[in-house]
Amino acid sequence: MDESYPVQATATTMRVVEELLDRGTAGVTELARELDLSKGAVHNHLKTLNQLEFVVREGRQYRVGSRFLDLGARARETMPVYQAARSEVARLARSSGEVAALVVEEHDAAAYILVEGDEAGETAVREGIRRPLPADAAGRAILAHRPEDEIRSLLTDSEWPTDDDRVATTETALLDDLRTVREQSVAFDREEQADGTRSVAAPLTTDEGRAVGAVCVTGPANRMTGKRLEEDITGLVVSSANSISVDLF
Repeated sequence: MDESYPVQATATTMRVVEELLDRGTAGVTELARELDLSKGAVHNHLKTLNQLEFVVREGRQYRVGSRFLDLGARARETMPVYQAARSEVARLARSSGEVAALVVEEHDAAAYILVEGDEAGETAVREGIRRPLPADAAGRAILAHRPEDEIRSLLTDSEWPTDDDRVATTETALLDDLRTVREQSVAFDREEQADGTRSVAAPLTTDEGRAVGAVCVTGPANRMTGKRLEEDITGLVVSSANSISVDLF
C-alpha cells in the first residue's frame, strides 16, 4: 500500500470503494481480508460512506451507490469541451453507425467522458474507462500535440503495452508514430486495445495547436476496414473534430 498520500484515510476510503465496485456486493469481513485491513477500520469507512449515501447497506452486505453517478454527471457538465461536443458526438454515432466517444486527458490517461451508439454492446468502450495515452488512438491524438519534451517525460514515468507488435513499444517508435499523427491529425487503433476492434480518432485543437481532447469512432474490425475505415469513417471523425474545435475556440 502506498504510504505517500498526504491524507491516508482518504486513500483507504477509495480502496474500499474500488474493491466494493470490483465485487459488486461485499461484507465487512470479506473486504477486510482482501484489503488487509482490520474489520473495525473497514466498518468505519463503510459506515461513513453509508451515512454520506455513497454506499448502500443491504443486510450485512454493501454496494456502491448511485450518488457517484450524480457526481460524475455533474462534473462532466462543468467541462466546456463536453458542452461543445455532446451534440456532435451523438451525430457522429448516427452518421458512422458505430460507437462515437469524446475523450479528454486526465492524469496522463485517456478518459472516456461521453460514449454514444453502443446499443449492441459490440465494443468494450464505455463512459468512465481510462487508458494510457500512448496505448489508445484517442490518447495518441491528444499526446501527439504536446511538446516533445513533455512526451518524453511522460514516457519515462509511465508504462504502455510492450507485448503486442501492433503497438509502438519503444520511445523512438512511439515518437515517430506521434509525429505522423500530428502531421495527419488522425490516429488509428488497429486491434491494439482488443482483438476484433478498431478505432480512428482526431484531436480537438486550440489555435495554438494544443489538443484539449479527441473524438473517436470504434467498431468491429470486420466493418472498420478498407475504404470505410481509411476514408469514410476517418472523414467523419475529422469533420466532427473540426466542428467541435470551432465551437469550442
